[in-house]
Amino acid sequence: MDRILARSILVRFILTGGGAAALLATAACGSTADTTNPVTTTGADAGTGGGGDGDASTAHSDAGGSGGGGGSSDGVIAVPLNACVPLVYSADVAIGGQDFQLIVDTGSTSLGVAGSKCTNCKVTPLYTPTTGVDQSKKATSQFGSGSWTGEIYQDAVSLAPSPKVPLKFASITTQTGFFQTGSTCAGKPYQGLAGMGRANAAVAGTEGFFDQLVATASIPDVFATELCDDGGTLWLGGYDANATSGPVQYTPFTKDAFSTVYYSVALNTVTVGGVDVAIASGAYQDSIVDTGTSAFLVGTTAYNALAAAISADAGFKSVFGAQAASWFTASQGTACANLSQSKAELDAKLPKMTMSFGNPAIKVEAVATESYLMPYTGAGWCNALVGQAQSQNAFPLASIMGAPILRSSVVIIDRAKGQVGFAPHKGCTAAKTTANALVAPTPANLKPRLRFDTSP
Repeated sequence: MDRILARSILVRFILTGGGAAALLATAACGSTADTTNPVTTTGADAGTGGGGDGDASTAHSDAGGSGGGGGSSDGVIAVPLNACVPLVYSADVAIGGQDFQLIVDTGSTSLGVAGSKCTNCKVTPLYTPTTGVDQSKKATSQFGSGSWTGEIYQDAVSLAPSPKVPLKFASITTQTGFFQTGSTCAGKPYQGLAGMGRANAAVAGTEGFFDQLVATASIPDVFATELCDDGGTLWLGGYDANATSGPVQYTPFTKDAFSTVYYSVALNTVTVGGVDVAIASGAYQDSIVDTGTSAFLVGTTAYNALAAAISADAGFKSVFGAQAASWFTASQGTACANLSQSKAELDAKLPKMTMSFGNPAIKVEAVATESYLMPYTGAGWCNALVGQAQSQNAFPLASIMGAPILRSSVVIIDRAKGQVGFAPHKGCTAAKTTANALVAPTPANLKPRLRFDTSP
């Protein structure tokens, strides 16, 4: 399937009310990750299969863990992240002489920021093109949740503290459902989105920030995240080995039209409580790594099986009591419970998820509070697992691995080698959820947000 046909299917899915994201109807072809010399950091490699450039204990960055301070070391740039409601992440972004909070999204590529001409954005501050150069072009972007239209400008852009790069992006002039009431980052409304996706997914006339940074700053074509309950870190040009507690395991991008647009991998199964649940099945083979989606989204059949396995677990029953039987069926993605246990106590009692990727398979473990549960101040722990009916024109995917499930590891997007790495992290700070404290979550706030760019 070519890219134009693939993107047209995504747009048709969104416009017919699919409610998930921009998705392709393709099957993943088998491929093997290059584990002989994976490009993951500048200075060391902790990857399974070895072949690194140095000792895995070498520090690659000054930052690591929850809300770490920004900086760079050995060519790796550490960008602090803020936790948002619902659970995605934002970064401080400088455009020209102005500062903004933009969602960091691996499911799209173009940067879009609310502009001074926006008629209905209802956020502040707004981008004023004092130093920007008008490209005399318009851009429109459709997402799984919302859309925007804007004017294309070129200006100097930095994800603090990265170097500034010249970037063509959209100054949003109108939007529908993109800026949503109750959605905040660090307790304040965000003003747009910074895409970190593949170059092929950029809206016509715009550029990807990371593509420009790699081209102009001569850093390796790899970035990584550690996502925590109250913040996190985005590393540009590598990752910080000091944030990991074990070797990196790699799985290749799928080899189909889908992978030309998104970071898609083969998530074959998830095991819970000894029950193996198929995630990739039949025509639905691709799973997308998407920091801009606030849920772990799987097909309905897989969802029902996972929910049944978790609900039947003795530890889950002991924690949730009478709620256990209906937790996953009452209201997908919005069920919440105030629990007396700490994060560590919950993870000791509740069943974990073990994800199996690729062939030969790698196995990645995710504890309960970093996979199917997410914390919100005032609401306690909420369900992060969501099911979606699959079809060729409506969610032709195995899954969307959104921010909640990506908290389980340091996740490395190695674009140079065409693979995604997962490393166990040393652990974030205990869930303080200070970034979420100013907004009391409601079912509307917690409804999954899907930041896949589906623009043709």
